[in-house]
Amino acid sequence: MDINEWNNPFQSQFQGEFWNNFNNLFNGAYSQPRVNLYQSGHELICNVFLPGIKRVGEIHLSVNGSTLEVSGSNSLEYNGFQIIQQEFPHGSYKRIVELPFPVRKDKIDASYKSGLLTVHLYRLIPVNEKEKLGIPIRDEE
Repeated sequence: MDINEWNNPFQSQFQGEFWNNFNNLFNGAYSQPRVNLYQSGHELICNVFLPGIKRVGEIHLSVNGSTLEVSGSNSLEYNGFQIIQQEFPHGSYKRIVELPFPVRKDKIDASYKSGLLTVHLYRLIPVNEKEKLGIPIRDEE
């Protein structure tokens, strides 16, 4: 039996929209934003590739311990045009980045320019328990 003959019954079952939805998973249509992460001492820089952002308010950032979450939506559509090839993801996205250490929530700097979100983070250095107890007292007499 030829391989094509064996494959024919399956091709008729998995044609059209059903199979195209699965192909989108593999050709990048639903992929997460790409991330580069850099470290120097106690600092991190995280670059996230986000084309099609019209307002920075569409980007949502949150930090929890050693996790950075980036979410939102982007649009790369043109009115009156039909997409015939798609390699850049568009629509809703969510990316969770595992960081090498916990970071401070009070010292985060984020900027967006030319499709690139840059997030500057700093290591959270826990305070020693002994340092917590040693609170200086000011003598006001």
